[in-house]
Amino acid sequence: VAVFMPLTLVSGMTGELFKQLGWVVSITVVTSTVVAISLTPMLSSKLLRLRLKKPVVRKFSYDNIVIRMLDRFDGFYEKSLRWALRHKAFTMIIALGVFIGSLALIPIIGTEYLPEADEGRISATIELQTGLRVDETVKIARKVDRFIEENIPECTLMSTSSGTDDRGGIFAVFMQSGTNIINYMLRLKALEERERSVWEVAEDLRNYLAGIPEIVTCTVTPNGGMGAAGGNNVVVEITGYDFTVTSELADTLAAKFRGIQGARNIAISRNPSKPQLKVVPDRRKMAQHGINTFTLANHVRNRVLGPYLSKYRELGDEYDIVLRFDEEYRNSITDLQSMIIRDPQGNPVRLEELADIEESWSPPNIERKQKQRIVTVSITPYKVPLNVLSANINAQISQVAIPPDVQITVGGAVEDMQESIIDLGMLLLLGLVLVYLVMASQFESLRMPFIIMFSIPFAFSGVLIALFVTGTTLNLISMVGGVMLVGIVVKNAIVLVDFINLMRDRGNSLCEAIAISGRSRLRPVLMTSLTTILGMLPLALSTGEGAEIWSPMGISVIGGLLFSTMVTLILVPVVYQVFIQRIERKRSKALSYSFMEE
Repeated sequence: VAVFMPLTLVSGMTGELFKQLGWVVSITVVTSTVVAISLTPMLSSKLLRLRLKKPVVRKFSYDNIVIRMLDRFDGFYEKSLRWALRHKAFTMIIALGVFIGSLALIPIIGTEYLPEADEGRISATIELQTGLRVDETVKIARKVDRFIEENIPECTLMSTSSGTDDRGGIFAVFMQSGTNIINYMLRLKALEERERSVWEVAEDLRNYLAGIPEIVTCTVTPNGGMGAAGGNNVVVEITGYDFTVTSELADTLAAKFRGIQGARNIAISRNPSKPQLKVVPDRRKMAQHGINTFTLANHVRNRVLGPYLSKYRELGDEYDIVLRFDEEYRNSITDLQSMIIRDPQGNPVRLEELADIEESWSPPNIERKQKQRIVTVSITPYKVPLNVLSANINAQISQVAIPPDVQITVGGAVEDMQESIIDLGMLLLLGLVLVYLVMASQFESLRMPFIIMFSIPFAFSGVLIALFVTGTTLNLISMVGGVMLVGIVVKNAIVLVDFINLMRDRGNSLCEAIAISGRSRLRPVLMTSLTTILGMLPLALSTGEGAEIWSPMGISVIGGLLFSTMVTLILVPVVYQVFIQRIERKRSKALSYSFMEE
């Protein structure tokens, strides 16, 4: 409870996850404790009655096989423990070396924010040359459709939006749209019905799209829906006032990032400028004809875009009815200049007599953060840890000359991961303090809790080793499993140290008390560890949909508990002997000094 209650105090993005986990585990522990000290003794008095057994000699009986094996294991552990007590310095040096060596695995393991589950969905956004005709966009879309049908048999459902203007379709609400934009939403088969993962399918589609020369940029997002950018990504934020400088810097960085191994879906948040025609009214001429700005703009809009009149329904499909000039009469500056506008008297007036038509570029979209203009470059990793990708991105940024009025920061999931690590570090520290206070009050000693807590660092070593062996990254879920180990690991050490104190109170020498306690408490320690390990085994080995999210917790708990149990059985008794011997030496010196003074 001391370990998990701090989880209920977390706030922020991952706060709800921590709070629910903290409350559930804390309430469960309290409930099980009440049952253990009330219901269990009552049931034991009713069920565990002494029954005399007749001695039966069987070659393959439980007593003849299992009990003998356990007795031999007890004897082996006792001999190992006595050897470790005779070689205390060597044992502690080896333990310290193992702990330091496990910390060296962190750069090899790699870190990420949250593990991503295979949800069987892929979203893709393809951008062609600006100003491309809709029929050309549809041709490219049909080409991609054929590739998906022939080379991605895992796809069961495909939704396509090609060449949709900014007004039409549900895709225009959630995704980027335009006459040169193609959007895809793919639904794959269930995970157990296909051989490839969603990331492998997305990479296959991404490689095909990269070979089409008409495509300017494309973004293929595994598990993405309606333009989702993905959870684990790196976002480079470029802050500056000048649009030209920041846009050029974003293009330069994006080009460098494309050469990084494992960097995918490199996208710039600021849309490129598009060519446009600007109608600049001449107010003096408009006043001469009695035409105001609203009338002029409304006439031009109705002839180019057209007003919405009604809907045409056929076989369940609906089509907007829009009245406007045919494309051949509105596709050039000359056509626009010849456009007729009626004055209040109904006299025809050409547009070129009322306004000038200029060619220009559309202004970029403006994004702000903390009241400053910002443009972002987002990158998602593929088969590379998030920390490695972030380090490579920072290395590329350091090679670019940054103007003095521009600031670059690296955020996204990297920033979220750093904040979560700080939160977990504070929770771990608070949990350790509470655990120490609980043990100090129960043992009525300030030294005994330190002896017991020596097993906690090696639980983290077991977590790192287990993640390294299984090829799992160090993420937020596996870190939560490490925090859980603080409360689980100390139980074994408490059982062992408490029995050692009992043996010493009964008059045994220090080494003999440790050896007897180790042999006697070996099976209870193994039982508590194995029950937890076996309980976490299905979570660690699960392969169904969504298993990628929670399996790191099972792996970290199993690895940490296995390693810390071995350390508890050997290192904790050694540390106990070192501490108690120092205390006894100080007491003997104090007694000798007082005797000499007398």
